Amino acid sequence: MLFKVLAAVAGLGVLLLGVLGSPDRSLGRSPEVIGEREMVRIIGPNGKTVEVLAVIDTGASASSMDTALAKDLGFDLAAAPKATVASALGREKRPVVDSTMHLAGRSFVARTTVNNRAKRETPVLLGRQDVQGLQVAVGKRLLTQPDAPKAPAALRILFAKAPAIDPVSMMALLPLAALVIVLFRVVVGLNTLGTFSPILLALAYAQSGLLLGVPLTLALFALGFLMQPLLRRLHLPRVARLGVLIGVVTTGLIAAQLSLGSFGLSDSWGMTLPVVVTAIITERLWEAWDLDGTRAAAVGAALTMGTAILVALLLLTPYVRHLAETVPLQLAIVCAVWVVVVGTYRGLRLGELFRFSPAAKAQGGAA
Repeated sequence: MLFKVLAAVAGLGVLLLGVLGSPDRSLGRSPEVIGEREMVRIIGPNGKTVEVLAVIDTGASASSMDTALAKDLGFDLAAAPKATVASALGREKRPVVDSTMHLAGRSFVARTTVNNRAKRETPVLLGRQDVQGLQVAVGKRLLTQPDAPKAPAALRILFAKAPAIDPVSMMALLPLAALVIVLFRVVVGLNTLGTFSPILLALAYAQSGLLLGVPLTLALFALGFLMQPLLRRLHLPRVARLGVLIGVVTTGLIAAQLSLGSFGLSDSWGMTLPVVVTAIITERLWEAWDLDGTRAAAVGAALTMGTAILVALLLLTPYVRHLAETVPLQLAIVCAVWVVVVGTYRGLRLGELFRFSPAAKAQGGAA
């Protein structure tokens, strides 16, 4: 029994090391295929380089760049030539700049118009004149490296401000995330604020990135936590308290969406934090604090968010994403079968072994 537990824990350790140390992986497909959202590296006239998310729009003939980004790169917009561009607002003259760009291993000089894209999805739009010879995978967000047709490492994606998993791949990865949660609960004995709530948080982190997802989660938890004393004083039933918390969480998300959108980050919330789950976790966080104290509540919140981050890392690992893109059905079936196998374990959990080890030693010494 002990051997089985140690073997399972060792397997989880190897999995964690593999996720954290996963290298960049070749996409394993023709380099002429790119997604609708791609990372592009832009070099300004003074040699300054930035890497941003670009939308690939073959319906647009020309490319465009945000005004603030162009100024940051060092372009002199006042001296730049002007071009007349037709838009929904009519015909207008816009500055035109030439910049060197790197996209999926290709280097090219793009002639882009400059306009205000602060409220658009991305600061850069690449039209068909700059993506000739490339095929766009509809609905995919491949996030290849600008200098090579490779998938970025999991940590790099997780700390980026860009959605990373397309809907079909995300569905294929759900059974894998469930397998990890079952391993943690059945073998390790890890308890979180909600059985599968870390999975939904992980999906949100995979879409928004940790730099935005974690602070927003903490802010929503704090906001809901501050509301709990007032809700308890009103003697509302649990269903009504959850309804109010859903409204509070939604308000916080809308405020974040509006404020982040003004900084050009609205595309990062294509799939935002799960509202109902966040409200339920907040309610359980308060209950843990009320029944077991501050330390137990803090440990529960830390375990929940830590598990979510680990699952998000696993989902973003290049080789895991490759399986979800190429064999989604087989991946889902295999993970479901392994959930059944892991669920048959009836031995002591790792946490119980550590908890009972002092008593076992004392009993052995007494004997």
